[in-house]
Amino acid sequence: MQQFVRGCVRPVTRGRPRPVSTDDLRMKRKIQQLGSSTLAVTLPADWARNQSVEKGDELVVQRDENGGSLLIVPDSPKSEDSTATIDAGSLDVDSLRRAVLAQYVLGRQLIEVESDGPFDPAVFDAITAVERQLMGLGIVEEGIDTLAIRCSVAPGDFELPTLMERLWRTEATMRSETVAGLLDGDTEATERAVERQRQVEKLFYLFLRLVFTTYRNPHLNQSVGLETGFPLIGYRSVAQDVVLMADATRRVAQLVLDADGPTLDDATAEQFRVVTATLDEIATAARLAVTEHTTEATRTGRDALDTFQSAAGAAQAHLEAERPEPLLELQRALTAFQQSARHAEDSLAVATHFAFRSGPAVETDES
Repeated sequence: MQQFVRGCVRPVTRGRPRPVSTDDLRMKRKIQQLGSSTLAVTLPADWARNQSVEKGDELVVQRDENGGSLLIVPDSPKSEDSTATIDAGSLDVDSLRRAVLAQYVLGRQLIEVESDGPFDPAVFDAITAVERQLMGLGIVEEGIDTLAIRCSVAPGDFELPTLMERLWRTEATMRSETVAGLLDGDTEATERAVERQRQVEKLFYLFLRLVFTTYRNPHLNQSVGLETGFPLIGYRSVAQDVVLMADATRRVAQLVLDADGPTLDDATAEQFRVVTATLDEIATAARLAVTEHTTEATRTGRDALDTFQSAAGAAQAHLEAERPEPLLELQRALTAFQQSARHAEDSLAVATHFAFRSGPAVETDES
């Protein structure tokens, strides 16, 4: 039986949901001795009841190779969480859009939108906009006061490393097109860069959907291209960094369009050419470091970051000394490139952790 709650969104579950307290999230359990060599802990009764776990059922216990943490989930996760119901009558249009987006990311297969009366036309417009924004989402049933939206994307359809590569490549293409507009006056390329932001967001939300779905069901690890589920948080962080890099690039592209393709003098153009070239090196190094999980790749990224910071410092000194036009737009562009480099640096930090997990704890130099 579906549960329809005014003013909020809830997955379809059996019985009345109980508010989540701090005690539900963090609990202590005493280790007990079973036999001569077996240790055991009890499961919280509320958790077992909510997950429909009974005596004789099997659980999946997944170990973190590095930190020693354990993730415990039912062998067969509940299927009821695949459907959610949204009360559109209690939400404004923007909140409704965010609610549908959130349920998509959480892995719902069916999202039902309901209202006490006929929908406002703006509701249809908002849901149609979200439908275009998200991959695999489509309206399958439509009435005057109810909508059913189904997502056809399954975890096995994509691999997270492949999606990550697509995110990196799309962001790199955006940056290349933006630089063409900034340095060469190619406004058509810059317009393409702005439009490409939609593809970045679509890939990112699909990535989040697979991350949340896989985290709840470790059986899906290999189907999405991972050996275990513990790198999911790191991959999610890197994907967010790539989106933020794309957003910084979009801001530069918009500055170029607003300035109608500014014409830079040779000295200023050379400064920005060096800055953007070294930013390309950081982004490439970060991508390889996240993919390869080696300390050598992360060192390459750190070296590229040092080179970029030197180039950005020289460009900043040039702007302050020469004050080329359009000065304000150029300063904002340089700041955006610096922000993009910081997001790439954050990805390098995640890659460093991956490398530590994959390699030996201590490295020696035999030279």
